[in-house]
Amino acid sequence: MSKELGKRLRAAREQLHMSQAALAEAIGAGNQSTVAGWERGRTEPDGETLARLAVILKVSTDHLLGLDSDVVSLPADVTDLAKDIASLSPADRAVIEKIVAALKAEDKDKVVPG
Repeated sequence: MSKELGKRLRAAREQLHMSQAALAEAIGAGNQSTVAGWERGRTEPDGETLARLAVILKVSTDHLLGLDSDVVSLPADVTDLAKDIASLSPADRAVIEKIVAALKAEDKDKVVPG
């Protein structure tokens, strides 16, 4: 049983401001104690449930399993920024993508001053 998986599940759930009970209901896991068991590393979800958890929590299964080492090795300020961007609406994320594209193209005059 992996405590790392549990930590990642909890972090992803908390990022969405979701309770254990709400996640249990969304995944059809019965009750809050099932999610608590996963988060404490006492039990693990099966593969199908892990895939559903990833969709509900808006993360990859690789992330939940700790296989995305490139993301983990990013500086904290970058991962914090990514989390902030992930919490935005799709329309707001599209604005951020345009700003990043303009910055990468060194077309900074098209970037709205902030």
